[in-house]
Amino acid sequence: MTSLPTPAGAQPPGGRLRVDPDRPAVLRAEGEIDIDVVHTFAEELGVDEVAAGRVLATSGVEEVDLTAATFIDSSAIALLVSIAPHRRPERLRVRGATGAPLMTLQVTGLDSLLDLVPAEG
Repeated sequence: MTSLPTPAGAQPPGGRLRVDPDRPAVLRAEGEIDIDVVHTFAEELGVDEVAAGRVLATSGVEEVDLTAATFIDSSAIALLVSIAPHRRPERLRVRGATGAPLMTLQVTGLDSLLDLVPAEG
């Protein structure tokens, strides 16, 4: 089976979560964020998926940047939900959610619990 090249500037299949090394208060989501991506990221943190949110919050993550995310599933929602309580009384800031990720946040009602802000421009 031959794989097709990824067009310049396009996101390869799958996705990635990473804490921005230049802005450690920002968790960046790129591509399709599903259970496999969340599980791999939690393993990189040395915890399971349930503890990942607490670890991120206690390490200073204040914002999740969804600008480059094309899809989020229930495991991505669970990660957001697990970070949010540790931010109280502040709300977790979610930047740049558009398209399918924004629709998912709206359908689940999380848009009313999170601080949705536009992408940086």
